[in-house]
Amino acid sequence: MRSGGTKLRAAEWLYRWNLSLSILGVVFTILTFLGVFTLVLGPAFAVLGLSYLATSLILAAAVVLVIIGFGVFLDIVVKFWSAQATVATTRNPFLVAVLYQKELLALKHVQVPQLTALLALVQGQPESQNKEWLQEYLHSSLRRLEEAISRKEWRIDPEERVY
Repeated sequence: MRSGGTKLRAAEWLYRWNLSLSILGVVFTILTFLGVFTLVLGPAFAVLGLSYLATSLILAAAVVLVIIGFGVFLDIVVKFWSAQATVATTRNPFLVAVLYQKELLALKHVQVPQLTALLALVQGQPESQNKEWLQEYLHSSLRRLEEAISRKEWRIDPEERVY
């Protein structure tokens, strides 16, 4: 294996190691919190007639509620993920504009044939109010996909908000 390939493999494994450690860090932090506070709060909850198991289950439920609550707060109130995605794509124009190989293959071999088949099915249906609109919409989508395939990049109109 060439030196470049070895470096790439090493970088991949370091990235995976780092991700694994960050996930394990969160898990062990939660387990440490549960263990310590079960021991600290166990006697106080024992006065109420709760066992150490019940105390740890209450703490685990509290941790889950805090994590979910914080995620919902960041998502709905602060709209953190939307802003983060917008900043990431604004700072990295290749993420938005250029098609990756996997996307190109999916467009070419999955989405275009599906749209073509759907268009044929719609054209075979009896006349209705929405048929003409649906046919035009499918033709427009198909043209846009074929343009993206030929240019190997997405065209995003100024009025489109993709995030």
